[in-house]
Amino acid sequence: MITTLILIASFASAQTAGPTAAMLKERYMSSLEDAEKTKALEVLAKTAPASGQDVAALFDLFSRDQNAVVRQAVMDSLALISRGSPQLEPLFVSYLKQPEPEAQLFGVNGAFRLRSREALPLVRDIAKRRFAAAHVNDTAVLTERNAWWAQYEALSVLAQWEGEKALPLIGKKADESPEVARLLGRFFWRQTLPEMRKWTESKDPKIQRKAIAAARASIEPADARATRDAMMALIRDPKVDEELRHQLALKVGVSSDDAEAETLVEEHDKAADTPTRLLWAAAAFASRSRKVVPLLVRYAKQSSDEQWRASSKIQLLDMLGEAQTKTLLEDAKKP
Repeated sequence: MITTLILIASFASAQTAGPTAAMLKERYMSSLEDAEKTKALEVLAKTAPASGQDVAALFDLFSRDQNAVVRQAVMDSLALISRGSPQLEPLFVSYLKQPEPEAQLFGVNGAFRLRSREALPLVRDIAKRRFAAAHVNDTAVLTERNAWWAQYEALSVLAQWEGEKALPLIGKKADESPEVARLLGRFFWRQTLPEMRKWTESKDPKIQRKAIAAARASIEPADARATRDAMMALIRDPKVDEELRHQLALKVGVSSDDAEAETLVEEHDKAADTPTRLLWAAAAFASRSRKVVPLLVRYAKQSSDEQWRASSKIQLLDMLGEAQTKTLLEDAKKP
């Protein structure tokens, strides 16, 4: 009786379990309708590979189809791998050892999810290679583009895997390829921010681009809070590169609470020149605080720049809805 119940439970579990990554890959490949393909990719992106068959299917799809949406679905699936899947480690090590950059790129991401100790030296070897081009768009051959991305991903993985131990290598590689500085900004913001002004003042265009790439990186809220005063000081300094000030203004705005958003509006109102006022406006609007609504209304109605008028109105609509926005803008017309 007990055996029968176990069999019934196992059958029911199998019936209710979702499709495997391998099944979804086959469903995508065999579908003739775009809607079916899209649905298969959506489910695949939410399905963790649980077997060697699943991993092999994902790699086959990744290497066969260069479409960015397809590859992102594969990477999203890889990101769901359970750490407790040591049986999958040899597969990713084997991909890292292959000469094709597509295999290495796939292997880097899988090995990172498993934190495979055997794979770590192989990831380092990929990260240490000299970049063939300063930017991925400077490469015309697909294989070279994939090699660029494999190395970039290897550096990104090391930043997350090894922390500050990887910082010297990433800094060195950012000198070869300014885009790598995004990793400096993303994972080492507190160490990198003090260098950015100096980089923008360099006579080397590559070093200048490195500063802006780092400044454009998404950063953790804790890093923004910890460096808020330093960013504010750079924004206030008219001698600092304008694009750097703009990127910092956005970060300050996003990390601001209501009281701090009011301070940004005050900074805007006391600014002595138009470029600086616009920087503080960008910071204030990035906060999305209700405290900046009056400033948004002023820009939507009074700005001499059509783009600022339009973007301010769009943000008002997004924050307040059509009815309230209409009322505010109509009230602004009244004497």
